[in-house]
Amino acid sequence: MNQFISGAAMRKTKLRLLVLPAICLAIAAAFSQGAAIARGSAGSHDGPWNPDHIDQLPPDVRNEVLHSCPGHVQATHYFATYLDHAQRIRLHFENLRCDGEPVGKRGDSCLHEEFVAFGAHHHPMKRYYAPCND
Repeated sequence: MNQFISGAAMRKTKLRLLVLPAICLAIAAAFSQGAAIARGSAGSHDGPWNPDHIDQLPPDVRNEVLHSCPGHVQATHYFATYLDHAQRIRLHFENLRCDGEPVGKRGDSCLHEEFVAFGAHHHPMKRYYAPCND
């Protein structure tokens, strides 16, 4: 049995040992870059005026908002702020549009509503006008 490997066979073996890991690294890099791009672009689909901001409200609060605005409703991220470990929800109506129109504005003041959690439900507690974008 021949224990010696020719020079050409040795070069092919070394080439395979170098090329295979390089190909694997290139494939792994391509997949990880694609995943990073996909994760990074997920937030860009959430425009500033988005009906999803209403859909994410607790059901009691969402129903109150939809009752006051029966048309197409859109809100910004800051339409609802959560206080006291989400036991209180404050709605800022300067950040709400009904059928594309702003609602709840009187001069320099804007409508705010507060809901408080009692058990599994949120109940309206306050409705008042305060400075917009407070």
